[in-house]
Amino acid sequence: MKNLKKTLYAGLFTLLTGFFAFAPTGGAFAAERGIAVGIGNAFEPYAYIDANNQPAGYDVAVLKAVDERLPQYKFVFESLEFRNLLLDVDAGKLDVASQQFESNPEREAKYLFTTEGFANYDKRIVVKKGRTDIRTIDDLAGKKVSVGGGSNSAAILEKYNAEHGKKIEIVYRASSQVDYDNLVNDRADAAIMTLRVFNRTNEALGGGLDIVRDGLFSQSEAYFILAKKETRLRDDIDAALRELKKDGTLTRLSLEYTGGDYTAE
Repeated sequence: MKNLKKTLYAGLFTLLTGFFAFAPTGGAFAAERGIAVGIGNAFEPYAYIDANNQPAGYDVAVLKAVDERLPQYKFVFESLEFRNLLLDVDAGKLDVASQQFESNPEREAKYLFTTEGFANYDKRIVVKKGRTDIRTIDDLAGKKVSVGGGSNSAAILEKYNAEHGKKIEIVYRASSQVDYDNLVNDRADAAIMTLRVFNRTNEALGGGLDIVRDGLFSQSEAYFILAKKETRLRDDIDAALRELKKDGTLTRLSLEYTGGDYTAE
């Protein structure tokens, strides 16, 4: 009986060894790691809540395409107010945050950014239609500029004020529609927008704005933000983004969600 048990155990061990030897690594038998992803809830068409109360937009579509290429992870999405996205990364509640984030030294000191961008984020100065006296950031000194609180544009203007005697009056607002209203109603002299936000806002609200096309206010891309410790996750997302650029997926998603190919200006 003892020899029979040894024989049965040996056979079972051989069978299991052979099975796992040919089992795919990183496939169905590999545990997926849940990744908490925070998405802005009021920045259409990039990060918002759809009619079914689900996270939606270009940022979400790109992250879902990234997730499809990384079977070792399972992205779980949550829509949040913009002001809470980075707070929840700080608190360890989120692994990834997205709402067309640009990098700057202050953010880079606290967070990890993907090295691959997923949307062009060059910005230009926008003014009321017909106005020609504002072309550069120096022309904004002594004038009112409408920008989003906590945005990279606001940080650039705040840095300018810290370094110059003649200050720019910063008018903090909640949306690009407010920018439009501020400009056409002379509550601000200028705003700062990407070309795609300008095109969308100006067309939707009446065409009352002009954009400075012969010079940039800032040159940047949109990146995903991660907790500092997530270097492996960052590298995996970067690899997936490179694939999405190479096979045309990013361009297709940009056309679908924004109406143009804004992966590069």
